[in-house]
Amino acid sequence: MITQLTTDPAVPGANEDAAGALASIAVLADGAGIPHRFRAGCHHSVAWYSHQLTARLLTAALDETVSLTAAAAQAITEVASLHQEECDLAAGSPSATLVAVRVIDEQLEHLVLCDSSLLIEHPDGTVTRLTDDRADRLRLPDPTPEAVEAQRNAPGGFWVARHEPEAAAEALAGTTPLRDITAVHLVSDGITRTVDLLRTHDESELAAALSADPRGLIRQLRTAERALPAERRPRKIHDDATVVTLTMAPEG
Repeated sequence: MITQLTTDPAVPGANEDAAGALASIAVLADGAGIPHRFRAGCHHSVAWYSHQLTARLLTAALDETVSLTAAAAQAITEVASLHQEECDLAAGSPSATLVAVRVIDEQLEHLVLCDSSLLIEHPDGTVTRLTDDRADRLRLPDPTPEAVEAQRNAPGGFWVARHEPEAAAEALAGTTPLRDITAVHLVSDGITRTVDLLRTHDESELAAALSADPRGLIRQLRTAERALPAERRPRKIHDDATVVTLTMAPEG
């Protein structure tokens, strides 16, 4: 298995994405860039949270006797313990979306929480995209930032990694036989903008570009973001863009 990590911050030196690989495990956390008033109970940065969570999930997932879901719950708990004595987590703390994979017993185990994605390339050339899109499916009569925030980690709302370990159980989790995979890509939503916002790629084209030239794909992404007309431009013209690609070694 070959692992490649590529990341490009929206603002140089201020990357709120975090990613890493250890043994047969890969993790990507995309820090949620919400207004500070919604995380005012904590003095730690969003980048601090995403990097701490990634490191602890990589370590927790080394224990193959526990599921990725249980490992994610453990990692969330461990990061909460780092700052719960000095921060009022109930008053608002940093959070992140999460994607993790682990190769175990000829299977690829996956976990996807919130709007980062996992792209699975299959031998027949098709691509499966796994995204927890509950945040995008919210239907609020008054979609103010406060109304959206009230749905974060709430029943009937959407879930992210924050300080509640029960969020891990809300993730999309499952397995895929390794024989049905040629490559997988863990991607932040800064990468899937190419599909969802810019419409320069579909999922299959995006996976192919990430396998061939992830840096080139990100350069194209930045150019397309700058070219968006004002009426289609999101709140953030650029977003942190990160991908971890695992390519399965051919048999023999």
